[in-house]
Amino acid sequence: MSGSRYQLLPHCATHAKDLVIVATCDGASTVGQIGNEVARRLTKKYPDSVRMCCLSAVSAGSETHIKVFREAKAVIVINGCQLMCASNILRQRGLKITYEIVVAKEGVNKLPSLDYTDEEVEKIAEKIVNEFLQKNINNQHNQANI
Repeated sequence: MSGSRYQLLPHCATHAKDLVIVATCDGASTVGQIGNEVARRLTKKYPDSVRMCCLSAVSAGSETHIKVFREAKAVIVINGCQLMCASNILRQRGLKITYEIVVAKEGVNKLPSLDYTDEEVEKIAEKIVNEFLQKNINNQHNQANI
């Protein structure tokens, strides 16, 4: 069976210098899940420019993943709440953050739930596209249908 069932992405370790790498919170709350979904959607919408990368591997000390963030064209961090765990993990490893956002500071309530709405995800994704991606990726797309 061919890989046509899946959207294959550029390998982040090989192509980091050409990619905007995204680290995101994936916490067990509304805002953590929104961050993860935003990262997924941006990666799928801009597969040749944006790539989410494993923050857990960075936290665990994976030199391969740390190198990805170090060599990235730019680094976006999507934090769920004011604890800013995703940003703190990267900073503790001495990694530079180009753009960061806190979902809970964007009018989205942090609730002990894994549920979220498309409107919440689109709001955060559009903010990232408008404030950063439109100016920082080569093959710009319209923000519609994120």
